[in-house]
Amino acid sequence: MQFLDNSVLPQSAPHLMLLKYLLVLTFIIFFTYTGILFGSLSLSLFFNKKSVKSGDKLLHNFSKKLIDLITFNKGVSFALGVVPLLSAVFCYAQFLHLTSLDVTGYLLLSLLLFAAGLILTYTYKYTFHLKDIFQFADEKKDSAKTDESLKSEIESYSGKTGNIHRKSGLYGLILLAVAVYLFSGAVQLAGDTSRWQTDNSLFGIIFSFSTLFYFLQFLVLSLALTTSAVLYFFFNTENISSFDETYRSFVKSFALSRGLVAVVLLPLVIALTVVAQPIAALSFGFFEILTVALILLLVLSIMFYIMIKESSIKYRASAIYLLIIVVALLVIKDHFAFDTDTKMHTEVLAAEYVKYEKKTLEEAGLTAAPAINGADIYNGRCIACHAFDHRVVGPPYNSVLPKYEGKKDELVKFIMNPVKKNPDYPSMPNQGLKPNEADAVATWLLQTYKK
Repeated sequence: MQFLDNSVLPQSAPHLMLLKYLLVLTFIIFFTYTGILFGSLSLSLFFNKKSVKSGDKLLHNFSKKLIDLITFNKGVSFALGVVPLLSAVFCYAQFLHLTSLDVTGYLLLSLLLFAAGLILTYTYKYTFHLKDIFQFADEKKDSAKTDESLKSEIESYSGKTGNIHRKSGLYGLILLAVAVYLFSGAVQLAGDTSRWQTDNSLFGIIFSFSTLFYFLQFLVLSLALTTSAVLYFFFNTENISSFDETYRSFVKSFALSRGLVAVVLLPLVIALTVVAQPIAALSFGFFEILTVALILLLVLSIMFYIMIKESSIKYRASAIYLLIIVVALLVIKDHFAFDTDTKMHTEVLAAEYVKYEKKTLEEAGLTAAPAINGADIYNGRCIACHAFDHRVVGPPYNSVLPKYEGKKDELVKFIMNPVKKNPDYPSMPNQGLKPNEADAVATWLLQTYKK
């Protein structure tokens, strides 16, 4: 957006590098949190719908636990979801300064959609609990002591709450999906300089293969993160005792089987994102990071397979930690590509900073004066008429300078305003030197003739 680009202050190369480190951290936080948020909401909606059709209480409770898993605190959601997106907007405003790209505009739109999706997700969570309360009240409303108007009010609010519950969850999921898809497209455009002049439109972002593959990677990663989070948090010492054996078996079976599928699929969708990368963005470091990530995914798939085979959850903590490391490696890999493909533009920004710094110093009157070299002045002005040990046009310095020992100021005055002193030599012309230049050459002459 134009107003963001106009508000950007040029940054030096070290500052741009620090912003890239900040962006890497921002992406790791955002994708980890948003992946679990999106996966939890998707699975909660899925199991909630199944529970409504089948009347299965187990599925209903699991659906509610899934959404409670990630929406335990609104402040955390803001800090791990909204703040990283806002940071990305300002970082890309700096990186893409002096380009015609509207990436920051697309990121701001993504931020608004994400915030709206987050609000609807929390609405879904709260109406889930309210719906259960109204359902319990509805079951008790037939008591003879219950007022008829209260019965009617319970029925009315129960129906409204159920309607809000269904719509808020579905619309929240759609908004989150659109926000992440748009975010993925904007990030991919920012890292592909070959598209900067030809593919800057919203249409080009939406219908780009790189956007689609990056979003597919997010979906699979979201499932892997969510199932790993379920294993980790559902089976901690505080929660495990509150579930019966049937519930524990169901959760364990679901999380392990879907987790294995997601971890096995991840290398395939990662390969698609690599194919969609521009050739100019690929580097040795890119493939090094990619190799390490794929090795860790192989280890993760083995862990999930062993847990399924042994019907255990002994690697649940290791699984989620390794998966977060994989997320970090994938983010670093992508930023290696971004750094490689935008290297020339980064150099342009660094050069722009040098001009900006010089202009600012000049406007403030703080420009450092260039160093003055007395020898350069002698070689450029004096050597045509003077030498130290013999006559040229003027007298040799060795015979003249002794009388100026300890009287440099007099020599400076003579250089600035020469007068004829010796009838055997012609008058010395005024060289038009500035006071600091005259002082520099006088100092150099007095030091040099003694040698």
